[in-house]
Amino acid sequence: MARGIKVSDLFTNILFPLSTGGAGGFLIGYATKKIVKILMIFLGLCSLSLFYLVHIGMIDINSDKIAEATSSLLAQTAGFLSTTIAYLPFSGSFATGFALGIMKG
Repeated sequence: MARGIKVSDLFTNILFPLSTGGAGGFLIGYATKKIVKILMIFLGLCSLSLFYLVHIGMIDINSDKIAEATSSLLAQTAGFLSTTIAYLPFSGSFATGFALGIMKG
């Protein structure tokens, strides 16, 4: 005897993760774009200040420490991506919603 798919199972297993991921992604993407605009202005002013201080000889920047911090950040990003792949339906809809939020923000 053939067994049919229940609507409740379809909603629980597929539609709920897709809808919550998409809606959450959109909201976070929209807010992220607004916050990033403010942070970019702040980081630009900080960078200009540092470049000026280096130019006049008041400070010296340790490029080895910057490279070390960057490699650590890349390793953490790789771990995040492997976790994201494990939750592909949710993360796919989240990424789509996030992209739409960034475009609309």
